Amino acid sequence: EMKTALLITPKSQIVPAMENVDYIGVDAGALLIEEAGYPCLLAIGDFDSMDADALQALKERMEVIQHPVKKNETDSELAIRLCKERGYTSIILWGGLSNRLDHTLLNIQLLKHNPDLVVLQDEKQKVSILQKGEHILKNAYRHISFFPLEESILTLEGLLYPLDHRLIEVSDLYLTSNSFVEKEAHVLVEKGSLLCVESNYQ
Repeated sequence: EMKTALLITPKSQIVPAMENVDYIGVDAGALLIEEAGYPCLLAIGDFDSMDADALQALKERMEVIQHPVKKNETDSELAIRLCKERGYTSIILWGGLSNRLDHTLLNIQLLKHNPDLVVLQDEKQKVSILQKGEHILKNAYRHISFFPLEESILTLEGLLYPLDHRLIEVSDLYLTSNSFVEKEAHVLVEKGSLLCVESNYQ
């Protein structure tokens, strides 16, 4: 059975309306979920941005898993680990593509550690990992780019720049700024894995 966790980080600009997901607050992201009027299943983080009274009030409204401020993992990392332990089959880390580049890079590393499980998303972008196999991508974004994580063999159909069983090296940089020409793109990864970045920025 599919179980999807929607992790809302404090950097989220909006909280999206999604069906069949459990809303989980990463730290103060829990407050954003409540403000948007959605049920927040639980909150996890160190809550260093919240005062004691606000945190106590939060604990009265939902399950709160508090970690010490001085820790080796980020709040997002702890949230992903918890979701794995609780049997979620997919995790959307929302707001993980913030204007803090170090956080964004860290979240991309989290994605690489959990390629089958995690997708990074916000209102304008989506980052996922495509592993060996066939993938169908819906035409929902203006731009689509691929970054090989290892030597890969790639076929692209339904995009402006198609590829046919092309061997891609990690050093290859020409797979950026592609775009959809059909309702969906068919991506065949015969070998390797690629980071896929979909964007609605101009």
